[in-house]
Amino acid sequence: MRAAPTFGGLAILVVGLLMINFGAYIYTIEVPRIETRPILSGERLSQIGDFATKEIDLRNTWIVNLEGKVGIPGSNGSGVIDLYVMNSREYQRLRNGEKNVEYLVKRERVERFNETFVPTENGTYYVTFDNRFDPKYKKDVTFTARYVFETRVPETRQEDILTKIGYPLVVLGAISLIYGLVRKPDVKWD
Repeated sequence: MRAAPTFGGLAILVVGLLMINFGAYIYTIEVPRIETRPILSGERLSQIGDFATKEIDLRNTWIVNLEGKVGIPGSNGSGVIDLYVMNSREYQRLRNGEKNVEYLVKRERVERFNETFVPTENGTYYVTFDNRFDPKYKKDVTFTARYVFETRVPETRQEDILTKIGYPLVVLGAISLIYGLVRKPDVKWD
């Protein structure tokens, strides 16, 4: 038996076994998750003569998506309409006939729309469909509003890098221990 490889191998073997048994630890972190929720689903505004408005309450942390199409009642044809999204102050300015209104979304002459915007503040916003440029045909609008937001969800994870390192240490320690036990020491005759 050789003392150095035997005791060194035993020490490495014990350290490796301890790392395998006690090296893994569990911790919790907050993971961001994106969620989508409907505000309005398949909302239909029929027979829009001059204009129609729909109120929705929004938060400034949301990303809002409006998607829809315009049709002419009584036919399969599609029509065009102006789409405006604005907050309550700007909506009152529009109702009072002011011209310099600030819109969050302003799309003119659309038959299909898919618009995404971020509200500037919490509160009531107005989705307005304006048909005053074409009073000859009334319009139907079908649209959906969704919002996307980020939440934080706790997630439990396990860190086991020390366990993975422990397996090779056990193998090296066992090899060194066996070598130290099997190998006879060199006897020097002087």
